[in-house]
Amino acid sequence: MPVVLPPGTGGLVGTLDFTKFESDYVVVHFGGSLASVDAYTFANSLIAFADTVRSVNAVINPGQAVEVRLEAQGPGSYRAVVRRIKKGLGGFFSRGADAIFWGIVATLIYEKVIKNDPKIQIVVNHKEVIITHGDDRVVVPRAVYEAMPNVRNNADVQHNLSRTFRALEIDEAITDFGLTAKIDDPSPILTVPRTEFETLAAPAAIVDEGAKTRTREEPARLIILKAWLTPGKRKWSFEWNGVPISAPIVDADFWVKLNRREYLIGAGDALDVVISFKQNRDDQLGVYVNDPNSYVVARVVKPIPRG
Repeated sequence: MPVVLPPGTGGLVGTLDFTKFESDYVVVHFGGSLASVDAYTFANSLIAFADTVRSVNAVINPGQAVEVRLEAQGPGSYRAVVRRIKKGLGGFFSRGADAIFWGIVATLIYEKVIKNDPKIQIVVNHKEVIITHGDDRVVVPRAVYEAMPNVRNNADVQHNLSRTFRALEIDEAITDFGLTAKIDDPSPILTVPRTEFETLAAPAAIVDEGAKTRTREEPARLIILKAWLTPGKRKWSFEWNGVPISAPIVDADFWVKLNRREYLIGAGDALDVVISFKQNRDDQLGVYVNDPNSYVVARVVKPIPRG
């Protein structure tokens, strides 16, 4: 089950009702046996979540900047109220965009968890859309459903959503992440278990169907063949799935930890990373082929000693 249902929904099929996200704020829920949350996890995930909010707003309400404010903390494992506020005197929130905003954010997260499941059933009604996936029955306002293509295909939205769950994935004390409408809700409307954090943290490929090139990011384990131990654009030599590649490391945090000797690495060790690269479309084969000159290590997750 990719999504945990709130208790007490009853019946063989649980219902996640995204029509309840109607106000100008949402409650972010961090699950676990926690009296508190690590400050870095809390700050990094909420900053990335706020950037996701701004990116979604730019798609559905262009021309109107917003502030995203943390207003209160509440009961539960750990909860925070995040409010979206119009910034400046110009522009406006259309009532339609305002009412569906947090439903779009919740649907964005849910869709990424179930995107590769071929057994999804979708029924479009006059005012709402019913998505059936396994034992989940998800009720989405039709206006949310119709706004999703532009949102899900926006590179900034997908990048910031990945950052949100990348921060949570690092902290093993966080057992789940949720969104709900009120701070005193007994259970979140949407709860995503830790087992799905990796899926949500993985960057999405945003592709223009007519494009000849595209950029991808994906997790990789790289075996070190040759290292340069000073920051710069020099390319390290790696082996990736049996294929030799060359790539610079542009993760500033990695270089700080290396200089502090928090990381001790050598030839034959490996790095778990997020690697970025370009692909060029081969029209004859109908596939995209990696550009070997474009590899860049965007983020180092952790070093892996050899053996």
